[in-house]
Amino acid sequence: MSLRTVLFRIFILAFIVFSCLLSVYRSQRTISQTIHFVLNVLIEYLTDLQSYVQQEVEQPIQSDSCKEICKIPDVKNNYDLSQYKYQCPHHRYNTRIIERSPLIIYIEQFLTENEIQYLIELTKPLLKRSMTFKMSGGISIDDHRTSSSAFLRRHQTPIIECLERRFAQFQGDVDVECLEPLQVVKYTSDQQYKPHYDWLENPDVIKNGGQRVTTFFTYLQSNCSMGETEFLPIQYNKTLHERFCDILICDEKSHEFGIRFRPIPGNTIFWYNMDEYGQVDHLTYHAGRPPGKNGIKIGLNTWTRLDKYFSPPKTT
Repeated sequence: MSLRTVLFRIFILAFIVFSCLLSVYRSQRTISQTIHFVLNVLIEYLTDLQSYVQQEVEQPIQSDSCKEICKIPDVKNNYDLSQYKYQCPHHRYNTRIIERSPLIIYIEQFLTENEIQYLIELTKPLLKRSMTFKMSGGISIDDHRTSSSAFLRRHQTPIIECLERRFAQFQGDVDVECLEPLQVVKYTSDQQYKPHYDWLENPDVIKNGGQRVTTFFTYLQSNCSMGETEFLPIQYNKTLHERFCDILICDEKSHEFGIRFRPIPGNTIFWYNMDEYGQVDHLTYHAGRPPGKNGIKIGLNTWTRLDKYFSPPKTT
């Protein structure tokens, strides 16, 4: 898409906005309906502009070698962790819109190298076999999810509290109390999380905090060749997704799969588990693929509920 085309579309957008506002005055269309329509159009055009700018900036790295070699970027912007108890750092990161429906945003360098190492060391002695919620109630351990994981208490340390704030601020500064406790998860060799949804089905579970609105999955440590996160219903489309080959798996068989994110440490996949109508989104069906022989993948799950979430008391 040329810059002239983008600018022309912005002009058309301005005209549409004006026309919509005029229609409110002349017709019976409600203001809320008009705002909803205008926002949808605005998102579409701004996404096109963002894609154009992203392509221009990243054009040098969109080469054939990018599709074959997984480049792990340097995780920059390390901060003095001892200062987190006084003030959280103003952290800078880059975002890329991968999909609009469901909304999937890729966040580059969302965590720093020393934050990552801190989380790994803090949870190393706490890791236990991962569990899942059962539809019938309670929790289960089965071969659907074979990783090990550990929860961190909310506000457990000043560093954890600053990370919680970062996740909350990314979502428009939502209440930190809406976040579930952060969960570190570790996969080795053939361990995986088979296709699943993050949104909840059990009404009893939803009573505490409501539905899971969003998910962040942050890669902390991995080998780069395997262990991808795949969204099965979103089939790889060369026209739409080739420009993301530095973060997606792009090969001769990609069209047979959903989009598959490379496990790049420090980077985060963010998505909405609910659609714009407040319903659970079945297009968020995804899987955590195994890292392969002698492989390892460590990640951080961050889930946000619709309302405040109250951590259940720790049992012994």
